[in-house]
Amino acid sequence: MLKINNIKINVNTNNGLFGTFHTFKKGLNIVRGNNTSGKSSLFQAIVYALGFEELIGGRFEKTMQSVLKDQVEYPKSTFHNVLQSFVLLEIENSNKDIITLRRFVHSPNRKSQLVDVYFGSLLVNPTLENRPMFIHDNGGASDENYGFHLYLEEFLNWHLPKVLTNKGDLRKIYIQQVASSFIIEQKSGWSDFFATMPIYGLNNKEARVVEFILNMDVYGNKMKKQELGITKRILENDWSNLSKSFEKFTQKGGGKLVGLSDSPMIINNLNEIDILLSKDKNDYTISNYLDIIIEEFDTLNQSETVTIKDKINGDENLIVKNEEQLNQLSFDIEMLSSELTFDKQKLSNFNYQLENLTEDLRKNKGAFKVQKMGAEIELKVSQNNCPTCSQEINDSLLPLSVKQVPMRLEDNINFLSAQIKMLEVNIESLESKIINKDNNLNKLRIAQNNLRSQIRELKKELTSDDRLPSIVDIEYRLNLKKRIEFYSKYLEDFAELKEELSSLSNKWKRILEEQEKLKKDTFSPNDISKLKSLSDNFKSLLSVFNYSSKTINDIAISDENYLPLAKKPNDEFYYNIRFDSSASDFVRSIWAYTCSLYKTSVDKNGNHPNLLMFDEPKQQDMSINDFTKFLKELASYKNAQTLLFASFENSDETFKKATSDIEFHLNYIDEKLIKPVE
Repeated sequence: MLKINNIKINVNTNNGLFGTFHTFKKGLNIVRGNNTSGKSSLFQAIVYALGFEELIGGRFEKTMQSVLKDQVEYPKSTFHNVLQSFVLLEIENSNKDIITLRRFVHSPNRKSQLVDVYFGSLLVNPTLENRPMFIHDNGGASDENYGFHLYLEEFLNWHLPKVLTNKGDLRKIYIQQVASSFIIEQKSGWSDFFATMPIYGLNNKEARVVEFILNMDVYGNKMKKQELGITKRILENDWSNLSKSFEKFTQKGGGKLVGLSDSPMIINNLNEIDILLSKDKNDYTISNYLDIIIEEFDTLNQSETVTIKDKINGDENLIVKNEEQLNQLSFDIEMLSSELTFDKQKLSNFNYQLENLTEDLRKNKGAFKVQKMGAEIELKVSQNNCPTCSQEINDSLLPLSVKQVPMRLEDNINFLSAQIKMLEVNIESLESKIINKDNNLNKLRIAQNNLRSQIRELKKELTSDDRLPSIVDIEYRLNLKKRIEFYSKYLEDFAELKEELSSLSNKWKRILEEQEKLKKDTFSPNDISKLKSLSDNFKSLLSVFNYSSKTINDIAISDENYLPLAKKPNDEFYYNIRFDSSASDFVRSIWAYTCSLYKTSVDKNGNHPNLLMFDEPKQQDMSINDFTKFLKELASYKNAQTLLFASFENSDETFKKATSDIEFHLNYIDEKLIKPVE
């Protein structure tokens, strides 16, 4: 829990020391004073000492009233210049540990980022040791030695969760964000639920705070989902990189990769992933290809050395055969090159068409948007008439000279969108074909160069001494041996790549299994019970506070952000309750929701600090009777501490009527909060 024991404000001026001192008890504490007496200054000083001043509109001393940093007016029309000022705030946790916080508002040599933490009650023991800490800077919520908000988190026995930011990284909820659930200031606080909560780039920040306050299990599940999402993206990236490694590896061996998907998948049979190598117009796996060339090499080694004389006829026939193959290859290369050139030109045209269609779609959408905006404000142009000459305007971007019935803008947008989708599919298909044809062309050119090299060697051999061993035969054996060595190592490296792939596949399977499990377990039975309790408490308090804009049965708590929703009778569509509530009823709904968070947390073992602070909660000419019911509700929270700051319309009669039969501790501000200190 967080209990405020007392607050002391010291303001040194050129005419002496001014200040104030207030003590707060458990239960309901009412700080009463007329308008301009300094109630809000006291409220803000408490918030400032805790480092929560973002809830009142900014950071540092600029959020404080002039009386604490510029001039003290006392008595009326008499001003005293502020030389130095600070706030002392004594707080207590659930373990009865007490610390005193000192934070300067105005000081010539101390920045307002500093917070002095005294370990005990400074009012009881003025000689306490202290540790200076800082806020609103890198490390303020994470530095173990000097980060004040991390220290305050630990002092409250809180473990603030990490949540996903808008950038996709994980970051702890800030304690200031949690504070917006139990501290409501006067100027903006009554405009919405969690109205003053700092954003800090967090996704669905209100929901994350409610999940923490109620200590919901769904937070753990959502955290797992977030972590799983990050793990999934990392694995997809690893899979993509491994796929590229497979492609490079395939090109190195001059083969064709089969069975591997570009995106992660569960691989049940790793043997389906292979590289096919071509020999004699047939495709073989690496292993089979290696067996064939090893067998061929063994056969050659067992045979006698062949002389040139023995190979003359065979070489001549082989030259003829190779030249025929070379001619066919040259023809195939020429045809494939022509096809590739045509496809690339076609792709360029498709991209040009896509660019034009996208621009046309943009223009049509702009025209349609303008037309819709005109229709909503009832301009003549929205009725297809010129506002100047009253002539008809066609609902089309076509020139007037075109004599045909044009499509309406909305139809044209749909047509263009369909064309763009079709064109994108064609482009994707054509790009894939171009890649395949490029690969095939490279293979054909490699085969062409090999054939030319063989023909040159054969012709050279025919002009050599026919008694010598066949150079072609010897080189063929050497090349065959090199190929055996290369593809033996190639097969080993491929097996290692497949092991990496198998590991990624197994990880992907586990991710999918965990993802499926989390789909079913978004809310635990405990969470469902807590949300029901929150809803029941909220509806019950709405009735107590006489909320009347909607029937209670047409109100619910959102499963997404846990904020109040309303719907029209006999309708299934829910919307923000603010849109269908009167100004005073919306304030009642904020009363009810803030109290419901506290009650549900207490009933369901949540993390609420058992502190509620309200600055001028009687808004929008709220009736005294309803305000009294609100005060009675707060007074019933015996184990909590409520600090309520109100003027009660500057009327003793109103104050007595509103607080009749209510148990509370009064802090009355007579004349001015900041007065001379003897």
